[in-house]
Amino acid sequence: MERVQHMTKTAIRRASHIEMNPQTKRNLQELFVNFTLILICLLLIYIIVLLSS
Repeated sequence: MERVQHMTKTAIRRASHIEMNPQTKRNLQELFVNFTLILICLLLIYIIVLLSS
């Protein structure tokens, strides 16, 4: 278990040091926002369908 925690911490530390150019960062943020908006819309549609039936 200790070894797994150590490997996880090492992986997180390594990942946090990866440099991304601003364009990639912006694309990822936009992708995340779009994904979140789609999920919210699907949830709203689901609630409306449940309420109308």
